[in-house]
Amino acid sequence: MVIVLAVCIPVTALVTGLFTLKGVHMGLKWQYELKHDEKPQMEIKSPLPDSKPQEVELTPNILSEWMNGPAESR
Repeated sequence: MVIVLAVCIPVTALVTGLFTLKGVHMGLKWQYELKHDEKPQMEIKSPLPDSKPQEVELTPNILSEWMNGPAESR
């Protein structure tokens, strides 16, 4: 139990510090953009890669396969 607390407390402090640092950074950037007559933007970059989801077509064949199983097993 003591080991779990010894790991969780510093990790929690680190995560809280990172959130605080990012909040201060975004607030200062907002103020800078307002003072220099720019349109303030709140952009948070996603850590996930930019990939478009693949489109899946629900045709009658897919619906039939879902309801009746694969065509090979019939």
